[in-house]
Amino acid sequence: MTCLLLVQPSNPAAPQADPVNALQPALERLGFTFKLRRSAYDHQAAIFTAKTPYADQAAALVPVKEQAAALSCDVLCADRFPHLKRPGGVIMDMDMTAVTIEGIDEIARSLGVYEQVAALTASAMHGRSDFATSLRNRVALLKGGNASVIEDVKARMGETPGLNVLLTVLQKHGFKRGIASGGFTQLICVLERKYQLELVRANTLGIEDGHFTGAVVGTIVDGQGKLQALNELRARYAIAPEQIMALGDGANDLLMLKGAGVGVAYHAKPAVVAQAQCALNFANLAGLTLCLELYAEVMPV
Repeated sequence: MTCLLLVQPSNPAAPQADPVNALQPALERLGFTFKLRRSAYDHQAAIFTAKTPYADQAAALVPVKEQAAALSCDVLCADRFPHLKRPGGVIMDMDMTAVTIEGIDEIARSLGVYEQVAALTASAMHGRSDFATSLRNRVALLKGGNASVIEDVKARMGETPGLNVLLTVLQKHGFKRGIASGGFTQLICVLERKYQLELVRANTLGIEDGHFTGAVVGTIVDGQGKLQALNELRARYAIAPEQIMALGDGANDLLMLKGAGVGVAYHAKPAVVAQAQCALNFANLAGLTLCLELYAEVMPV
């Protein structure tokens, strides 16, 4: 069975065209049957199912996705999604996925080296440079800076829209939640405490006498480290492979996205969108939550 979810942010001030009505004829020609739609969390979503395996439909869905994008609508398609009535888990990137900043860039901004650091960050996130090498070079630029700027960054570190909805609903259903980040434990601790996350894997900035040493403490969490975190979460809580979802936006998230039951590129770099199984370009994390709830309502356990 293949499941297809349409999700679109609601905009009462300027309502968009209804994607279900617009896309249903093309989806029916591909063998999809409309099942249900719901509105919640400032989003609207619908679910379709088909008997044909997703791999047979991937190419045929390209024009459907293009039409959906013109309607500011995301199309998520997979053979199965995590079911909220079974044990499951989610693991996500931190910067630009769980929060709206790149942590190291904001630390660099506070220290007056933003331009140099941000350029290296962009190169790594777009997959143009090795992540671990890039991180070492970026952290080296912080050397000697006052580590008190971490508190300033925490103060302006906003959560990604819908994060609270997603993590709260998943916790209600017993899902295990983790963050695997190329960012820093000194910032992730804010979310770890607030949401009582079951797993956090991230890098740690070296600090001595209140100043950055210019080094990363311990082994760097890169793309491989993120995949290891996903596997650790799954093994620790005996989560079936298809019941774990991963979310991320950068090239260093690709191994994690591909290792999950469903990997979702979240408002991601083009290279990541091109390689991920699913992508959210318009909806936020609350919209993803609505999709998971629809799936659980329609699909058998």
